[in-house]
Amino acid sequence: MFLPTAVTRALPAALLLAALLAVLGCQTGSTVVNGQAVPAAAPVPGTLHAWAEGRAEAVPDIAVVRMSIETSGRTVRGARMQAAGVTRAVIDELARQGVEDRNIRTSRFSIRADYEYTDDGRRRLTGYQVSHALTVEIANLESVGAAIDALSEAGGDTLAFHDIEFAYADPERLLEEARRNAVETLQRHAQQLAAAANRELGPLLEITELSGAPDSGPPRPYLAAEMMARARPADTPISSGSGTVSVTVRGVFELR
Repeated sequence: MFLPTAVTRALPAALLLAALLAVLGCQTGSTVVNGQAVPAAAPVPGTLHAWAEGRAEAVPDIAVVRMSIETSGRTVRGARMQAAGVTRAVIDELARQGVEDRNIRTSRFSIRADYEYTDDGRRRLTGYQVSHALTVEIANLESVGAAIDALSEAGGDTLAFHDIEFAYADPERLLEEARRNAVETLQRHAQQLAAAANRELGPLLEITELSGAPDSGPPRPYLAAEMMARARPADTPISSGSGTVSVTVRGVFELR
């Protein structure tokens, strides 16, 4: 390491020596004061940003079944009365299966006219169609297959199953477990990062939850066609599998 020629000519030998020692001290992480090297200052405090995911796995305990009653008739009244009769039979069967009224909800109801076009291009009214969609929560998973079979008998050809999915009666409990796991993992990751950088990890300054929702993976919905294809004289087999609730957190730590 050399100083400019003009500077070396202007400096006395002692000052030149001190300047050279100072330059060498900067390269070695030391500072020269009055000709003596002293340790460099500690690293400037900063922050460390990290994120982690926590999971909690459990078997679902609620089945959500979506179905609809589809009827048709030459008049609105005829189609509506037929739909009302089938709907009542389905609801009565749900009650016999132990499903409470508060777990049966109308998710859609519609009446529409049906038309056909004649050869000369004119539109002619042929009748009406009524659709009454129900969303039903069944708490006893072991009875789901038997309930589907019984409902199929009660609704006949006018009842269509659309899908079935599984949920949790107490999702907050699983979220709490997933959050605890996420924070523990976050602390561990942050400690590893600080150690790898040869720094000391300080306290957690800030934490943010980025997500918390049931995984879209298993258990998967069973479509109506699959359920009907698997039907046997015995109960329709329905498997809930297990599901995962996940939470992702982001933290900011002090870094010394």
